[in-house]
Amino acid sequence: MRRTVTDKRLTLIVAIAIVLNFPIRPLAHESPVDHVDRGIRIWIEGEAIFLRYQLQLSERAATMQLKDMDSNLDGAVSDSERDAFLGGFAANLANHLRMQIGERPLELKPAGRVELRPQFRQVYGFSAPCGALKSGSHAGKLRDEYSRNYPGMYRWDGAKERTAPGPRVLVTEAPRSQEASGHPAVLVLNFNVVVP
Repeated sequence: MRRTVTDKRLTLIVAIAIVLNFPIRPLAHESPVDHVDRGIRIWIEGEAIFLRYQLQLSERAATMQLKDMDSNLDGAVSDSERDAFLGGFAANLANHLRMQIGERPLELKPAGRVELRPQFRQVYGFSAPCGALKSGSHAGKLRDEYSRNYPGMYRWDGAKERTAPGPRVLVTEAPRSQEASGHPAVLVLNFNVVVP
């Protein structure tokens, strides 16, 4: 009888050790990937190209940003803390957006204040000098390296281009994901600048 109790205890200890040492496949993950939807508008004014880049964050991502904004950890976000955070975020975002016309890369810089909108949307403005473009069609590309870690959908807004005189920016193919040597995909938008 004593041996049976000892065998049962030994079996129970071995079973617990097996359960604790082997990972169990979870049925769901704790924190889903934050998908970030984007609204894009590109236009030309004078000798500069402009990008309106709207992010629609998840509630979780927006909450995490609020935590990061509170730089003095007093539990409240002041206007200056918010502006400093968003200014730094815009500069970082500019470093992840690659634009070119033809084979010439353009260095996008933040332009104007970040606009905060309902439903966790943030609108960033960027611009870069592009020079005087000759009459005709000029191929362009926007490569969004930020989308590598924060995937989501693109929405193209060409309203400004349809109504404004002068050069027009037309999307030549739907935004698509493009893998780079085994790394996660990034979103690429191909467009044409048509100068009358």
